Amino acid sequence: MTPFMLQVAELVGARDADVEPVAPMPMTRISQRIATGTGADRHVAIRSLAEQLLCEANAVLSTAGPVAGGAGDDHLALFDETLPSELAFNVTYRGRAVRVSTTFVDGTAYGRLVGDGFESELPQELDGPDALPDLLVRLLVESGVSHHPAA
Repeated sequence: MTPFMLQVAELVGARDADVEPVAPMPMTRISQRIATGTGADRHVAIRSLAEQLLCEANAVLSTAGPVAGGAGDDHLALFDETLPSELAFNVTYRGRAVRVSTTFVDGTAYGRLVGDGFESELPQELDGPDALPDLLVRLLVESGVSHHPAA
């Protein structure tokens, strides 16, 4: 198991304990304007890693059995958006979502992170691929992956 899979397994295991898991805050930074090619490369790298991590998390979630309060959406899903001047994807879990995008304007690119818990006066972006595992764990925690079943 990868370190991320172990983190998800520990999170899922918390539903059987009297411990409320902590939702880590992923490292973010104020969105920076960068060269278009660099922005596209960064987005593709983060998107690729997101797909890998979703597969790992879903493998753990599927072996954990039914999750409290779950329905048909007890797995993470990734949806790409196709827009003329933007690359974007959404990761969803139990009706909650985070959106990672890169917008291209006048030869520059800038990233943007949107979702519950990421409000800011200035646009924010992930600090890099290393911030992605915390983003996904935060989505799981905030969506109630470890909540106890109702009696």
